[in-house]
Amino acid sequence: MNKIKHYFIFSMLLGLASCGGGSSSGSNEVSKELPSTKELPTKESPSKEIPQTESKNKAPFSIIQAINIPTPVVVGTSIVLDGSESTDDHSSALKYQWSVKSKPENSHASIGPTDAKTFDFTPDIIGTYEVSLIVNDGELASPASVISIKVVEKPTTPPPTESGKVVFRDGFWTGTILVDKQSVNPNDYTWSAMALQLENSSSAVIVKDPAGSGQNVAKFTVPDDGQSYRAEIQRKQFDWGHYNYSVSHYIPSAWPRFDYGTILTQWHGYNLNNKNLNPPIALVLNGKKPEWQLHVYQLKPLTSPTAVPETILKRYVLDVPVTFDQWNNWNFDIKWSQLDSHNQLIPGLIVVKYNDKEVARISGENNYHQAWPPYFQMGIYRSSWREGALIRPIGGQPIVVYHKDVVIKDLN
Repeated sequence: MNKIKHYFIFSMLLGLASCGGGSSSGSNEVSKELPSTKELPTKESPSKEIPQTESKNKAPFSIIQAINIPTPVVVGTSIVLDGSESTDDHSSALKYQWSVKSKPENSHASIGPTDAKTFDFTPDIIGTYEVSLIVNDGELASPASVISIKVVEKPTTPPPTESGKVVFRDGFWTGTILVDKQSVNPNDYTWSAMALQLENSSSAVIVKDPAGSGQNVAKFTVPDDGQSYRAEIQRKQFDWGHYNYSVSHYIPSAWPRFDYGTILTQWHGYNLNNKNLNPPIALVLNGKKPEWQLHVYQLKPLTSPTAVPETILKRYVLDVPVTFDQWNNWNFDIKWSQLDSHNQLIPGLIVVKYNDKEVARISGENNYHQAWPPYFQMGIYRSSWREGALIRPIGGQPIVVYHKDVVIKDLN
């Protein structure tokens, strides 16, 4: 009886399997045609295709590399910058856009193509140049990459302390300021002229060093009387070319604070078309909170040979502390600008040192290109103190300054 029961159950199972296959073949063949339960779809995991997600385009990245740039970079150096290492995630064909983002005033630097992988330019004056690169993959542009390049002047002459012929010197050893307008020997301590607004008012005299060394020094005084505005001595220049000037100034702590500037040292031009011109170069102590400035004037082109001349002023604030009751030692290395036979400018150069530290270097036009180069003048000049120059109370503290150790060298 048990055997019959087992057989019946097996027959039933076999019949069910045969019905599910839809075939009269044997049980082994039917079982092979049934799909695996792993391949059958279920309610929890329906059979659908998952679409691929497209990657989003990203902006390229610009990279600037310098090619064989020397250190330091001097005026006239050919500079080549390379942008070929710039990258992009989609495109290998990038478009390049170079530009000189900033450059020194009056620079006309020569530049090459701005749409190539490399960019070349030649700086023409000293200062800082900033070059920018942007790359584009056809859809997006990169952020700008910027490289900063500092350019210095070519070394032209040895330091003035190591070269040059002394052509004028005055340590005021004689106790007198010697002036001879008729005959000026090139190697002595005779000044060409003395300019005082009023005798026995403004003055230039020799006294002992206020710092206590016992040395003779020149003392210049201009009273606040509403009329006096200068006390100066001048030395005519020798010729065009390259000269070095040394002079020291002592400013008393009683120096009156004033809105305007006081010229202590200047290089002066000559009358033009019956008009006195501003000094092409002047060292100025300026303002109620005094600061040192270098003023450089340039002549505007004349509209006619007899036109009234006009000048343009450029002020350079010097990074020099204003110190009182001690000596301030200045050195001015000046190469005068000139005009060539075609009336084209040959740039000049002014290098200013304070206590042997360079504080200014200015290239370009530095005089009016007259028959003679500017002459050296020192003392006090404050035009704003003259009568009628401005409305203000008068009778305040006089201006007093001391000068010593004047040396002029010919570096030609």
